[in-house]
Amino acid sequence: MNKKPSSSYKIRFKDCDPLGHLYNTRFLDYMLEAREDQIIDEYNIDLHDYATNKRMAWVIVHHEIAYLKEAVRNERVIINSSLLSYSEKSLKNEYTMWDINESVLKAIMWTSFLHVDLNIKKTCSHPQDISEKLALFVNPIDQTSLQERIQYLKAQTK
Repeated sequence: MNKKPSSSYKIRFKDCDPLGHLYNTRFLDYMLEAREDQIIDEYNIDLHDYATNKRMAWVIVHHEIAYLKEAVRNERVIINSSLLSYSEKSLKNEYTMWDINESVLKAIMWTSFLHVDLNIKKTCSHPQDISEKLALFVNPIDQTSLQERIQYLKAQTK
């Protein structure tokens, strides 16, 4: 089981401003969509199926993102994601977008989620089977702030 899955994506024309730079909001979309694909492929968790059949889902409650380098039209990028931490009712993911060689960090995002029961629209505990899966693929880090994490990742690529 890969604790830090990655995917390659091509920056699309429709997602860019007139200068050919990826719109800020599309960074979020690309990262979240990459994670959704990756957890299906790596962990066999389908978020749509989970919401439809189990009537539970994770709702975003906080994003923290740093845009470090532009991503440009037709460029191929690598998006990595991982589960940094989780608790009874929440989890926190990290997303990084790199150039195709994974030598230039373009953006990093931390996202916090709450686990909710869709029937009553309130937070709820993770079911036992999900808690067991989370324990298998959690990938904790030592850095406690996004800026600290950026410095660490940049130092690793030099």
